[in-house]
Amino acid sequence: MARSRALIGPASVVAYLAALAVIQATGEPDWRALASSPGEVADGEVWLLLTSGLVIDGVPWLQLAVLALVLAVALERLGAARLWTVALVAHVGSALVAYAGIGVLWLIDRGLVESVVHEPDYGVSVVLAGELGALAVVGGRRMALFVGAFVLAGIGISVTDSSLLANVEHLLGFVLGALTMLALERRVPLRPCSR
Repeated sequence: MARSRALIGPASVVAYLAALAVIQATGEPDWRALASSPGEVADGEVWLLLTSGLVIDGVPWLQLAVLALVLAVALERLGAARLWTVALVAHVGSALVAYAGIGVLWLIDRGLVESVVHEPDYGVSVVLAGELGALAVVGGRRMALFVGAFVLAGIGISVTDSSLLANVEHLLGFVLGALTMLALERRVPLRPCSR
């Protein structure tokens, strides 16, 4: 029983990465059907907040490799339950906070946000940002260097990304990942053997 429970975490990470690879390789389902947007969520299509985490934007195979590395480190350092809690809170939470901000700006002046209301919002990058935020909380010096290198690379990539919505969500995802890990650590601290 304990052995099968120990395999659930790695199996869940492999299944997620495999799903991303299959969607990327086959184009099925179409990424447009999986993407969320502030407009679609406001219209009640909230399930898109989850499915948008199944689409890779940008250089797909590089992002998949980086995500695999970060998830492997997060699985080893945090455990499966915390890894997936951080991923969901960062991915869905960052979208909801960003969308709420867009909603407020829409009420003030629609012209300020009209271009992003129906902009497709997708990608695993916020999952990655959230895990890096969580790792920054639990890590020592080596982990700080690991996270710092990825954050600097991410900032460099984000500068070339023209999507303000995506850039805001990356920052929010990192912060929410760190805050989620702080909250989880307060409830039940990680045991040294689980790292």
